[in-house]
Amino acid sequence: MEQQTDQKLIAQTLAGDNLAFNLLVTRYRKAVYAAAARILRDHDLADEAAQETFVKAYFVLKQYDGSYKFYTWILRICLNLCYDQLKKQKRQAPLDEALEHQGPDPAEIFAGDDACQRIRKEIDNLPVDQRMVVQLRLDKDLSYSEIGQALKIPIGTVMSRLSRARQTLGKSLKEIL
Repeated sequence: MEQQTDQKLIAQTLAGDNLAFNLLVTRYRKAVYAAAARILRDHDLADEAAQETFVKAYFVLKQYDGSYKFYTWILRICLNLCYDQLKKQKRQAPLDEALEHQGPDPAEIFAGDDACQRIRKEIDNLPVDQRMVVQLRLDKDLSYSEIGQALKIPIGTVMSRLSRARQTLGKSLKEIL
């Protein structure tokens, strides 16, 4: 069976074919969950954010602009939901208390190499705006333009955030690099 394009699945969904949307969910659920987990650092919150992302996407699918990749559009929805969740957490509990209740970082579970763990830890310590740009570039291999679209920022901002992140990482990781 030939794999259908995102555009074709979106058209079928808008025509009332819910199975087509299920195929989009299946295609992107791991990537959406991974993005949410990297930001929220909690399995349950990330799982909830991923589910909410697809629910929201379904209801606003008519607003999707086909000139952009579906992945960057759905990722933008996920990132917005995650940022809202972080703001809500910040209002509800002090940071130290919030960190005590969070589970392990999913990336650390799979990272077997000490250097890899150290690099991941330092990436996680970056400010959220820099961390997101680095993760989209390294983990998802998105272009500067695609990162800009996903985060709704200019390419120049993407480049400056990456540069600042690289400088910070270079300083903190100079003994292993």
